Amino acid sequence: MMRMSLLDRAFYLLDSTRSPQDFTLVLHLNDLPNIDSLYEGARSAMNRFPASASFTDGKNWVWRENKCFKLEILSTASEHESEATLEKFIDKPFDLRRQPPVRQALILNGQSGARVATRFHHSAADGLSAALWLGHQLNVAYGLETAQLQRAPFTELDLRRLSTRVRRSKFAFDSASDTLWTSHSRPSGSRRWLTISFPAPNLQKSCRRAGGFTYNDLLATCALETAYCWNNCRGGTPWPPLPGPTGAATECRPYNKSRIGVWVPMNVRREHSAGFGNGTSRIRIYAKYDADTPLIEKCREVRRQVSWSTKHGEWVVPEIPSLARLPNAVARPLLRRYLQLPSVDMATAVFSHAGSWIANAGEAFRHVKRIECIGVLHARQNLAINAATHGGQTFLTFTYDSALLSADEIEEMGRIYQRQIALARAELS
Repeated sequence: MMRMSLLDRAFYLLDSTRSPQDFTLVLHLNDLPNIDSLYEGARSAMNRFPASASFTDGKNWVWRENKCFKLEILSTASEHESEATLEKFIDKPFDLRRQPPVRQALILNGQSGARVATRFHHSAADGLSAALWLGHQLNVAYGLETAQLQRAPFTELDLRRLSTRVRRSKFAFDSASDTLWTSHSRPSGSRRWLTISFPAPNLQKSCRRAGGFTYNDLLATCALETAYCWNNCRGGTPWPPLPGPTGAATECRPYNKSRIGVWVPMNVRREHSAGFGNGTSRIRIYAKYDADTPLIEKCREVRRQVSWSTKHGEWVVPEIPSLARLPNAVARPLLRRYLQLPSVDMATAVFSHAGSWIANAGEAFRHVKRIECIGVLHARQNLAINAATHGGQTFLTFTYDSALLSADEIEEMGRIYQRQIALARAELS
C-alpha cells in the first residue's frame, strides 16, 4: 500500500464524467508482436510499476495483483470502424476503486494494421510514466528485455524543490486568460481528436542555428498563436493568403486583443527520466507581444517566459496540509470550487511535447510508426494540443470535447497551426 501524492489525489478528486482525468497513447505499429507476449509485457510492467496494478482505497493505492489487467482485442473492417471503436474505448468511465488505472486495447484492421491504445488515469501516471510503462511492455513483448516476475516495492517520486517560489508569472495578465471560443458551452466529457504530422529534423536544425529558442519553444509558440488566431477569428475577417502552397491555410485578422495563455506541463522529477507516478507540474506562457511581431521573435519571447518561470519556481508543487487531512468527500467539492474561481488562471489551452521522453522509452519504440496522444481536458480547458516527436516526425494531436467543438472546427484549427509551421519554415530559411 502507498499513500497517494498530492498530485495523484488532485487528479483523482477532479475526475468526473464531464471532465475525465485520463489520457490515451495510441501507438500505430509496423509489426505486431505475439498476443501472449503483449500480455506478458503488461504483467511485467505492472510488477515493475505497482501503482499501475492498484486500486484506490481512500487516500491510498492498494496492490491488487496484475491479474486484473485485461487486453481488449478488437477487430475492425475499415479505418472508420477503427476510429469509432477507439472512441468507444476512450469514452468508457474509470472506477479506480474497482479497476486499475491502466486499460489497453489492441485494434486490428487489415487496411491500416495494428494499433495499441493504452489509457492511463492521470491520478497514477503522467506522460513520462506512460512512456516508461509502454516501453517496458513492448521491450518484453518483442523479446528485448526479460520479464519482471516479482512485484517491485512502491516508491514515491522525489520532486525538485526551491526555497522560494512564485504563484504566477510576471508575464501573466492582470486577470485570468480567456477561455478558448467554442460553438457551445456545455461539455459532455466525450473526447474526440485530430492528429496532424510534419517532418521535424530540418526545423530542429533551423531552431538551433537561429539561436535563442528551442524546437519545443517553437511548437509551444505555434500553439499559443493558434489559440490567439482562433479566438480573434470569431467575427474577424480572413488574412490575405500567403503565396505558394501555404496559401490555403486558414488564419484571421484579429479584431480584438484576447488574453491568451497556454498551460505547459513541466517535468519536476529530481531524476529527470525515471520514476513512475506524477512528476509533472506546470508553467504558463502568454501572448504578450504585438500580433505583427515575426514568429521567430515570438519564439524568443516564449523562451524568456519559460526561463523566468523555471528560475523563479512557478512550477513548484505547493504543500497543502489541509487538503491532505480532509476526507475525499470534503476535499473534492472544495478543490473543484477553487479551480472554478475566476481569479485562477487555467489558461486558454494546454500544450505538451514528448521528445526525449519517447526517445528514452525503450528500443522497442522503433516498431512504432505513428503516435497519437488523446489528452486530459479540465472543465475550464477546451483544447489540449499534445505533440510527440518520433522517427523524424512530429505528431500533433488536438483533443477536444465533441459537444463544444465540431470536427470541421478542429480541422480549421489544425490548418491554423500548420500555417504557423509554414511561417516558421519561411522565416528560418
